[in-house]
Amino acid sequence: MEHHKNETLELELHGLSSDGRTVGRDKDGMTVFVRGGLPGQRVLVRLSHVKKRMAEAELLNVIAPSANERPAPCPHAETCGGCPWQRLPYALQLEWKTRLVEDALRRLGRLDLPEGALRPAISAGEEAEWGYRNKMEFAFAADDNGVTRLGLRARSSRAVAEVTDCRLQSPRAMAALAALRKLCAEFRLHAAAPERPARERTTRKTSFSSSVRQNDILRFAVIREPRDGGCLVELITFPSPQESANIRALGQKLMDSGLGVTGFVHSVRADEANVAYGEETVLTMGDVELSETLRLQGRDVTFHLDHNSFFQVNSRAAELLYNATAALAADLFPGADGRWGKECWDIYCGVGGLALTMGPRFQRVFGLESVAPAVTLAAQNAERLGESTVYRFESGDAATLERVFRQRGAPDLLVTDPPRAGMDERVVQAILKHCPPRLALVSCNPSTLARDLALLAPRYDIRAVQPVDLFPQTPHVETVVALSAR
Repeated sequence: MEHHKNETLELELHGLSSDGRTVGRDKDGMTVFVRGGLPGQRVLVRLSHVKKRMAEAELLNVIAPSANERPAPCPHAETCGGCPWQRLPYALQLEWKTRLVEDALRRLGRLDLPEGALRPAISAGEEAEWGYRNKMEFAFAADDNGVTRLGLRARSSRAVAEVTDCRLQSPRAMAALAALRKLCAEFRLHAAAPERPARERTTRKTSFSSSVRQNDILRFAVIREPRDGGCLVELITFPSPQESANIRALGQKLMDSGLGVTGFVHSVRADEANVAYGEETVLTMGDVELSETLRLQGRDVTFHLDHNSFFQVNSRAAELLYNATAALAADLFPGADGRWGKECWDIYCGVGGLALTMGPRFQRVFGLESVAPAVTLAAQNAERLGESTVYRFESGDAATLERVFRQRGAPDLLVTDPPRAGMDERVVQAILKHCPPRLALVSCNPSTLARDLALLAPRYDIRAVQPVDLFPQTPHVETVVALSAR
């Protein structure tokens, strides 16, 4: 039967996709991806995109609930798009994450996994499924009446849902967000105009069109609460020299509010792309240095960060992830006691997470990272440990890796933790060319992990696959894979 856009269908949902959508089929077997819903529900949907063998749809109504469904604890569940799995009991979330990893590796990567290689997803425990984030990025946007909202992206939309009680955050973070919302209104600062299509974007400096008010500058608010203490609020705006005095006064009022805000940063971003990352820091107040201490390989490791540093947003689960990576790597060195080898490399090392985890097991650890400030922090974090391992960190992109291989030879173990796009093709080609005997890959995206593993398959065997849940209530899953060269 032929279907058309905006047609309504009644479906039985039976699965989940890696982007959080549910999956159903019509009576003729066509696959339909639905925004919202849970496996086991019978739903009414409206088709938004229709192709020959599949369609996409928006959820209109739940006709019959799933037998496994639970009430949504978050008051913003109907509007916010941040936690699409919160109605799914946590034990089932872990089961589905294991299945999503397996599906990506087998279906997308066409990989044959050895018997027992895929392990069940692990987590920091059901008691840690809420309130786990040490960092949250909130967005500003104007509603249909021009009123500025501050919150998170709405479900299936670029609009912003006003958020006052996010269950992934602490009460202090929510109080700071509420205070920031009031202070922006007090100083008559408004949300910036919506992001334009990429072909129409410009880099906005200090000039404004006649249709844009000079105080339409608000873009993002980032709140960071490290486990070591403190609460840092960063306000990201368009370049706004005309509002600098107001923003300074706003920051001071926030610091003096008695809510426990220990630092304030004002950053500007001229590029119109909706990325919560400041291109330039124009104001800092209070304590803007951050630290996270994790228990790694039996010792405490403190990571010092700045307000722009990437670090895993779930500190407790990050500890689990790094130690799980070390455990899988240990199995690649059977019989080794104490130190496993002479040298380990950490590619995409950031501020040194995996490098410092592996440090006690090697004489030398080398880290490569494209973000220069992160390299500086990684070196400082290693120096503070005072260990006998020799650490060296270098700033460079994927092209640098080939030169490093020529200079240093292949390491005993190479670990990587790339962004969601996966490893750069040149990184994969360098690995295939020089063939380090052991790899431990960390990935936050099963699809790009499957692609990278498929490229490595001619030279490497998969030994173990361990999903790790850093993001409860969402479909996101981290995966560690141990490989050995043939």
